[in-house]
Amino acid sequence: MSVDVDFSLALNDRTGKFFLGNDIISSLGSRVARVRYGRLHGFPRSDFVRRVAGRLTHNETMARVYWSWLISLFPVIRDPRPTLHLDPVSVVRHRLEARDIVLCHDVGPITHPQYFAPGVDELYLRAYDQIQRIKPHMVFVSKTSQREFHRLYGNEYASSNVIYIPTRLGAKEGEGCPVDGISRPFLLTVGSIGDRKNQACCIEAFAASGLAEKGWQYVIVGGGEPGASTAVELAKQTPGVVLPGYTSDDELRWLYRNASGFVLMSLLEGFGMPVIEAIEHDLPCLVSSSSILTEIGGKAMLDADPLDRKSIVTGMRSLAVMSGEERSRRISQAHTHLRKFAREPILASWRELIDRIG
Repeated sequence: MSVDVDFSLALNDRTGKFFLGNDIISSLGSRVARVRYGRLHGFPRSDFVRRVAGRLTHNETMARVYWSWLISLFPVIRDPRPTLHLDPVSVVRHRLEARDIVLCHDVGPITHPQYFAPGVDELYLRAYDQIQRIKPHMVFVSKTSQREFHRLYGNEYASSNVIYIPTRLGAKEGEGCPVDGISRPFLLTVGSIGDRKNQACCIEAFAASGLAEKGWQYVIVGGGEPGASTAVELAKQTPGVVLPGYTSDDELRWLYRNASGFVLMSLLEGFGMPVIEAIEHDLPCLVSSSSILTEIGGKAMLDADPLDRKSIVTGMRSLAVMSGEERSRRISQAHTHLRKFAREPILASWRELIDRIG
């Protein structure tokens, strides 16, 4: 069976969704008949054209959600082959059919709209309404996301599968580059800064932990999303907290290699790739309890209640005083769990899925 792929998110997105999409398309090989980027059948060759195509694609999506009467004469997309949607939002521009496949990262925009930019929830509400009516093949990046989707939208779909996100090639390769103003020992958090990732609470916990007085730093890497200003202002007032903003790949590698522990107290995650990257760099991790992060990280994770500052304080102190023996045990256990995310078996699952449903 050959499929068309809607990879419109590549016009504007360079997050984990982008890298996963590239991996899936590359792995499927000749099973992919055509890749669609908005209304284009090839990725734009210039950055200017990419930005224009991305804006037009976004405008069409918004119009179909908010002004459907105005755009009703502009035909939706329907390719002769089944379509693999690498993000649910793209179904809004298509005439979805039960033979199509939709990749769902999470339903966060529905369950926690406050953590996303205004209007994002409306886009996903429309997309999931269409998905619920047509009931195509569904693929989820975690069991947590799969359970939450079916809790909200029922169970009777053409199929429902969990295929994890594979580890990224080259994540550990290359030279490291020190980041100005950062010295060992330090704890590290990687991810977009804002309410959803809960960095403000972590900064308060670090301040209360007493680690700064013992020479520790807390380094938070990432760009802003809704709620970032609160964390940024709090960081400026808290000794030992460093926000270097975006970092290069070499700088990020240096941070992973030199950190003493990794912290991710997120309130909502689609998958949690930074936890996998931290494990690959032999870092013990403190993650949100009862979340997708414990599914991704496994039993080797330290965990804390992300809404309880005292719980986070305890976790941070545990990372700081962890013995070499415990550190080695947890890292070994985490690497065993990491085999779930080996690239080739996961990408083979995508090939098997396309062949099976065809």
